Amino acid sequence: MDARFERTAGERFVAPEAGEGIRQVSLVEEGTTRPLGQRDGAWLAPPCRDRCMLRYDVDLAAVAAGCHRMDCMHRVGEAFIGSAAIWMLRPEPMSGAIVRVTLQGGDSSRFATGLRRDPRGGYTMRSRELGEASYTAFGELRPARVDVPGGGTLDVVALGPPVAMGDAAAIAWVRDAAACVARLYGRFPAQATVFVVPVSGADEVVFGRVLSLAGGSVALLVGSETPASAEHSDWVVVHELSHLGTPSFVGEGHWLEEGLATYYEPVLRERAGWMREEDLWKHFVSQMPRGVHREGEPTSLEERDDIDSTYWGGALFAFLADVRIRSVSRGQRSLDDVLRSSLARLGDATHEATLADFIRVAGEATGSGAFGEVYSHFAMGGEPVDLDGIWRSLGVVQQPDGTVTMRDDAPLASVRRGIATGHQD
Repeated sequence: MDARFERTAGERFVAPEAGEGIRQVSLVEEGTTRPLGQRDGAWLAPPCRDRCMLRYDVDLAAVAAGCHRMDCMHRVGEAFIGSAAIWMLRPEPMSGAIVRVTLQGGDSSRFATGLRRDPRGGYTMRSRELGEASYTAFGELRPARVDVPGGGTLDVVALGPPVAMGDAAAIAWVRDAAACVARLYGRFPAQATVFVVPVSGADEVVFGRVLSLAGGSVALLVGSETPASAEHSDWVVVHELSHLGTPSFVGEGHWLEEGLATYYEPVLRERAGWMREEDLWKHFVSQMPRGVHREGEPTSLEERDDIDSTYWGGALFAFLADVRIRSVSRGQRSLDDVLRSSLARLGDATHEATLADFIRVAGEATGSGAFGEVYSHFAMGGEPVDLDGIWRSLGVVQQPDGTVTMRDDAPLASVRRGIATGHQD
């Protein structure tokens, strides 16, 4: 790596996530190199207070051996994948620096990233985005550019041995999941790179994660034995791709990010015909109680960080907000309108926003305070929720065997149909 710096705030340079993987750090001056010394875990380069170039090697195998998290560095056959921040030597402190990355020489097909493209060439990010610096891969890669039905494109990169269904089926799976999301927005909401990472022996999509602030990227850990027929029953891929349509709430609102994805994932799959409407409501009837405020817990979702509160507390909020918006507007507005307006005004997951921004846009998009009221009363105030009463109002009837039936003579049956179809009723 060659790294150029101008007017750094200090002389210390670090790569905290790389462990022992950074090697042979040198200062390059007038064509000669001078090895840098270390002190207290940092390399010292006083000339960088003005302008300098540092040259160093990154041993990706050593980095991967020292960390087993997906956002660190992971070895997959003859490839490596991890956050772009892993291999970036940087000044300490960063002090609002702009980072630009260019790829020169070598075989460009052995590098793939979701980092934000720089109009001048290469990629760019702000220092505060390093914590979510896009997934980046090196080595033997199989990239493909995918046109998403409905509009938009995705880059899909396969690593390691192909999963049992083959690359073509895996790429089609990602494309179809993206099309589910595109139906909500009218197009796929963000430019992103999706990495398909095989997990030996598993027969399902094991895990997914989005890193987006410095450019959209998704890592999908797909079981090596996963059949293509599992596409319509899987929830992970649609969940992760749906994250790309909402802005990132930095330091707050994690429950809203996860809650929106948890709520919309089955809704979008049902609208695509991948599950029956009865199964959608059966899923919600069984899972939504996990998000109800329990005695002894903090009232605010912002103060609760357990999985049920983050995912299902957030999903219950989204559901309650959607029902309230549709009821107040007599079916003329919905949470769908909030998400579309948010994308247009606040941007996709590569943009930062505050909860206050999102609530304001929700009010403007729906012409009412319904969203803000549910936020204040339920999400922040921990207001009790009569889920049984809501199911009855919607016409969702749970049977003794666990299945559900639907009644179209219920007071809010039109709201239920609107959620399921995505159409105004």
